Amino acid sequence: MLKRRNLMAGGLGVAAAPMLARAVAAQGAKKPILIFAGDETSEACKVWRTQWEPLFKQAPVFQKVDYRVVFAKTPQLLLKPVSWPADLRWVLDAFLMSEVGIAQGAETPRFFLIQNGQITFTAVGNNAWRDVMWPTLLDVTNSQP
Repeated sequence: MLKRRNLMAGGLGVAAAPMLARAVAAQGAKKPILIFAGDETSEACKVWRTQWEPLFKQAPVFQKVDYRVVFAKTPQLLLKPVSWPADLRWVLDAFLMSEVGIAQGAETPRFFLIQNGQITFTAVGNNAWRDVMWPTLLDVTNSQP
């Protein structure tokens, strides 16, 4: 009887393996999330919105990410949970508890790269967008400029 139970359990594992593999593959296929966090008072954010953002939206990489914008009236409001969509508040919480969040706080424009439910990279400023975040996005999505 013991052998039959082992065989049954093993059989269930083998039968479930393709379903589990599809579930893992589907989750792994989820697009990375790019969050732009900015404020209305920042000149650098105005430059991002008028110059860099339109170029980004025209690039092939844009189709390979889930692009989200968190835009507040002031930098101080950007650090308040009420300014963030409910599904992204965890990003703000994690950022504010990090060394980078403590040191840089409300510096904008800020970019967060989220992969598999975790913040994998953050950068602040238009130069950091161009020099670091953009190449990182291209690499992560296996895209060309």
